[in-house]
Amino acid sequence: MKILGTFENNILPDLETERLVLRQRLLSDAEDIFAYAKLAEVSYPAGFPPVKSLEDELVYLRDIYPANLERQSLPSGYGITLKGENRIIGSVDFNNRHAEDILEIGYLLHPDYWGQGIMTEAVEALLEVGFDLLHLHKIELACFDYNYASCRIAEKCGFTLEASVRDRRDAQDNRCRDLRYGLLRSEWEALQ
Repeated sequence: MKILGTFENNILPDLETERLVLRQRLLSDAEDIFAYAKLAEVSYPAGFPPVKSLEDELVYLRDIYPANLERQSLPSGYGITLKGENRIIGSVDFNNRHAEDILEIGYLLHPDYWGQGIMTEAVEALLEVGFDLLHLHKIELACFDYNYASCRIAEKCGFTLEASVRDRRDAQDNRCRDLRYGLLRSEWEALQ
């Protein structure tokens, strides 16, 4: 992984991996993000209903996302692009702070790119940022039991299943298990 810049004012530097460039999302990316955030097969497994309009996506990028970063003192996340293209096809973020040195990771990807290892590559880059740049002690990940692809990403990246909370409700009001994964810095270092 190559870091393209410096970490300042809670804005993470852009990253380059073998196939991807992870960069800050801009308002001008709203249409590309809306293209996958409006899809039920993307949003519901991630824990939210489909985004209803391009305007809603703009409001999220402009107002809701920055407010959440500030409220939880989170670093900025990334839009995922393929090298040589500037179109956002997914996102990978720290979306929840559980303690000063424990953050939770979340991610979304357009279905056209599922099954290609793109999200695993993006998550591995964010793990490196979390442990090396942010000096985190632990990174957590949550997903529903029916989201097999997300469970598989957690396993491939070295996470350990720490909890399976039964009979939770997802964004569609279905009962499911809420799986909680964790990765300690020491475990991540042993994998490197």
